Amino acid sequence: MELRKIEDKGGEAMISKYYDGVHFPPVVPGNVKDHLEAVRNLKHKEGDILLNPFPKAGTHWTYDVLHMLLTGKTEYSIGKIMAMDYEPTEKFDALDSPRILVSHLYPKHIPKSVIDEKCKIVYIYRNPKDTAVSAHSFLRRLNIHGYKGYEGQWEHYFEFFATKQIQYNSWFEHVKAWLDFKKTNPELPILFMSFEDMKKDLRSCVQKMAEYLGAKQDPEFLDEVTSKCQFSDMVKAKTEDEIETALSKDGSNPFYRKGEVGDWKNWFTVAQNEMYDKVLEENMADIDLEVASDS
Repeated sequence: MELRKIEDKGGEAMISKYYDGVHFPPVVPGNVKDHLEAVRNLKHKEGDILLNPFPKAGTHWTYDVLHMLLTGKTEYSIGKIMAMDYEPTEKFDALDSPRILVSHLYPKHIPKSVIDEKCKIVYIYRNPKDTAVSAHSFLRRLNIHGYKGYEGQWEHYFEFFATKQIQYNSWFEHVKAWLDFKKTNPELPILFMSFEDMKKDLRSCVQKMAEYLGAKQDPEFLDEVTSKCQFSDMVKAKTEDEIETALSKDGSNPFYRKGEVGDWKNWFTVAQNEMYDKVLEENMADIDLEVASDS
């Protein structure tokens, strides 16, 4: 493992633990190698589901949809949502079935049991421009070890996101790795769903996830899940979560922001947009997903 410190043009630094070709956040335990080996060897429990988006694609939002569908109750999850990347595996061993295993890992680092047992995998993807804006806000609001110092301005973070190897490397590399994994493992049940589709028609997405999971599909129940999981309602509910709000500098819940589609237009300059459109054109050729650059 190599500890890397990369500065943006404003002098603000992003620290990562570089291992096995991936820039991991500094909150990954220890030397990364030992932790990833423990994750790879995580013991299977019946009903395990892997939720594995790129960061800031709607992980926490989707988690609560899945949580309600699996429990059959329209109650929000309580407390910090643990990710395998950052927590000791013993904490996941202690969870009751069915477990939602959350991570942002590459396919080569997920638990072997997920593959061996053909567990269901949900991958949420989001327009990378909105992902960049959300990530910038998230990093500036966090108040946890390894993240307290980042105060980078948008124009500097944008160049970071567009040209540097940020944590988990680039959006393109992560999405392509999972698309390739799905192609080479057609026997594995992997559901790709976009953040934009969830915003546009959450009810249809809830129905699709319920069918995929083999969960309760009573129309009234799915209607209530949809109502409780509208993003605006989720934000209101989660602002009262003292465990997650304690992780921010300002008392807000750092895992939820606007949740809007196209908010990047309020942040990107014309020059930045033109630059990133070229990045999209260069990198989307091998990514078979409908991710419109102007959505």
